[in-house]
Amino acid sequence: EADVKDDATGSPAKIPVNIVLRNGASRSPTKCLVAKPLGNGGGALGPRGGSQVALGKCGNEAAEWFFDEETGEITSDYFQEEGGEVCLTTGWPFLQAGAFQTPNAQEGNSVVILNEAASAANFVLKDAKGRAIMSSSIPAHSIQTVLFD
Repeated sequence: EADVKDDATGSPAKIPVNIVLRNGASRSPTKCLVAKPLGNGGGALGPRGGSQVALGKCGNEAAEWFFDEETGEITSDYFQEEGGEVCLTTGWPFLQAGAFQTPNAQEGNSVVILNEAASAANFVLKDAKGRAIMSSSIPAHSIQTVLFD
């Protein structure tokens, strides 16, 4: 394969791709991953922020991603007007959580929440049955530890 170069910079060009999902033995692409704004109107849109994804039509402008062969990154320009290029991430962009049982289970459990984004984020903790047990907010660039029984 020949290297594809950007005419203006001479650097490797971004190659437009669709990320197609196929179900079983079917070979006809029916759904692609599309960039989607966060339902709460927030998120980390902007330079190198993340984007939530959903399944959508492959012909949709939001289904066009760019693969950088040099870095292995997958990005989208779909939110250019809202702040720029975003990267394909898993989960909530820049909001991460881990739940742990304490060494002595009688003392309870803990959840550690990390917000890497430049803006605050709201979150809801749910139990194993899907019931909300806590609703809160975490400031930008912060870590919280929640202890509960």
